[in-house]
Amino acid sequence: WDDRFTPLTKPLGTNIIKLPPGPAVGLLQDGISWPNGGLQFLGYRLAKDGKPTMIYRHDKTDITDTLTPKGDGLLRRLEFTGGEGPLWVRLAAAKEFLSSERGVWIGDNNLTLIAPSAQLRTINGSAELIAPIELKGADKAVMEFQILW
Repeated sequence: WDDRFTPLTKPLGTNIIKLPPGPAVGLLQDGISWPNGGLQFLGYRLAKDGKPTMIYRHDKTDITDTLTPKGDGLLRRLEFTGGEGPLWVRLAAAKEFLSSERGVWIGDNNLTLIAPSAQLRTINGSAELIAPIELKGADKAVMEFQILW
């Protein structure tokens, strides 16, 4: 099945980061590893400048996910509409994260995240930066954070 249908897209540059495997959004339970499923990929749309926005659904919540170049990194913006939550976003994963100041996290994977609402979670010897999304009573919720490397 290798290269059937559409071949994988190749990166446009050489300065590449890897986001955590699996879905970026999920329902979270204390003491349980990050969920492997629950997020349905619905496609993507391209802006006039060619920048993609990924489109997902989690249960009754529609999600858009856009990465935009910003300074020495990326700005990641996720928008959530519909549903009630609470959902969680996994911003990053590493062996450990250190926080030099409120909302700034440095991972052992050479990534720095600027994410004021991030919370550190350690599970099975790994660290995750996660952030809650609460939709109850709101039409839309937005999560933005920067990834620097």
